[in-house]
Amino acid sequence: MNTPLPVEFRTARPTDADQVVPLMWESSRTLLDSTMGGVPGGPAALLRRDFLRGRGIFGHAQQILAVAPHGEVLATMTLYPGKRYQALSLQTLLSAARFGPRCLLSVLRRSAAVSRLFAPPSPNALFMANLSVRPAHRSQGYGSLMVQQAERMARTAGLTSLEGDVSCSNTRAWALYQRLGFVSQGERHDRRGTGLDGFRRMRRAVGE
Repeated sequence: MNTPLPVEFRTARPTDADQVVPLMWESSRTLLDSTMGGVPGGPAALLRRDFLRGRGIFGHAQQILAVAPHGEVLATMTLYPGKRYQALSLQTLLSAARFGPRCLLSVLRRSAAVSRLFAPPSPNALFMANLSVRPAHRSQGYGSLMVQQAERMARTAGLTSLEGDVSCSNTRAWALYQRLGFVSQGERHDRRGTGLDGFRRMRRAVGE
């Protein structure tokens, strides 16, 4: 096992796109392929456009990075206050619209098919998504460090909890979150033949 590297936590910048966009895609590939598969250039093209615009859920302003001293992005996570969910979602749809109306309609249709698997975040929560650690640096504690950073940010923002969704089949990720004090708030399962796993909403009060 490699020795963990010291890291700096910071918000992503447009210049981080080449490192961050592949990590975001890998973090939720099945889901993103399902919702963005009709985009010219594939999901990575829409993720990149949204990242560079900075205003949507996948925008650089919503991505927190763990960066090694030599500049390599070791881990990334999407973080945003739950009360901003609707506004950020709209901005991501506007990113899709820049590929043309046919692309926008495809994303809307595909997103509607999986919408029942998810619930809007609580307004007083900091919502976590797309946690991804670069493969060469996994199992070294960076996932835990990212969650700790999320809690510091939630406390600074005056938010009362951390929330997120984890695939019901991702037992390794759920074990990590349980060790970090998260509890299940319920599960939602596929009832419409999307082929996706169910998702578990998890929550932890800030300061616990």
